[in-house]
Amino acid sequence: MEIKELFLANVKKYIRPQTDPVAVKLVFDDTPAPEGAIMPMEKYGYPLTLCQGVSAARRMGLTMVFRMEDNACPPQLCAFGYLPQENLLAGKVTVPGYAGNEEAAKKIEAANVLLKEAPKAIWIAPYETATFEPDVVIVYGNSAQATRLAQGYAYYTGDGVKSYTLGRLACAGYINKVFVNQEPTIVIPGGGERVFGTTADDELAFSLPVKDLETTAKGIEAVHAAGYARYPTGFAGITAKPTLPGKYYKYLMPKK
Repeated sequence: MEIKELFLANVKKYIRPQTDPVAVKLVFDDTPAPEGAIMPMEKYGYPLTLCQGVSAARRMGLTMVFRMEDNACPPQLCAFGYLPQENLLAGKVTVPGYAGNEEAAKKIEAANVLLKEAPKAIWIAPYETATFEPDVVIVYGNSAQATRLAQGYAYYTGDGVKSYTLGRLACAGYINKVFVNQEPTIVIPGGGERVFGTTADDELAFSLPVKDLETTAKGIEAVHAAGYARYPTGFAGITAKPTLPGKYYKYLMPKK
C-alpha cells in the first residue's frame, strides 16, 4: 500500500475526523496549477483568507490555489513573504489588540515562523483527491483525536509532538512552522480562522510534514492494536454495574 493510501486509510479508520485531511504545497517555480483548481480572484472576483481555502478543501472538497493576489489577509501575506515583514515584526498591528505593550508585541510576532522567500503559489486540496505531492498534511480534530495522532507519531520515533499557538496567524504555525522545521505540530487555531475559516471551537489542527506520514500511520494502527488507546474513547463506565435509585427496585421490580 502506498504511503498516501496507508495514511488516509488509518486516519479514517482509527482517528475518524469529521473533515478531510488537507494537503498543502508551497510552489516556488512556474509549475502549472492543478487542473480545475480555484483561484479566488478569478473565480469569485475577490481574495479570500488562506484559512478559508483550507476550510474549502476539508469541508467542500475543493482544490484551491492562492497567489499573492488571491490572499485577503495582510498578516498572512507578511508571514508567507509576499509583503515586507518589518512592520509585522515591529508589532504595529498587535498593540493593543493582542499585546499590552510594544515589547510584548514584538515577542509575539518574532515567535512566528515567517518565510524568507514567497512561494509563487500555495496549493490546497483534500489529500485524498490531491494530484500533487504535498509538503504538509493537516488533520483537524478534537483533543482526543489529536492525542491519538501524537501517539501514532511517538510509537516508533519516541518523540512527543509540540503544541503551538499565539492565538493568531495559525496558518504560519500549521504550514510555515511545519514546512521549515520538518516536525509535526499541534496548532490551536486563532480567532480569525474561527471567524473566516469556520473552524469549530473544539477543533485543533494536527499538521505533519510529508516525511512523517508513514511512521505516524503505522503507529496509529499499532497503538490501536495494543488496545491501550482508541478513538472514540471507550469509557469504563459503559460496562460498570449500574446503581439506580432504591425506589425503582422497591416499587417496580417483582419481589423475590
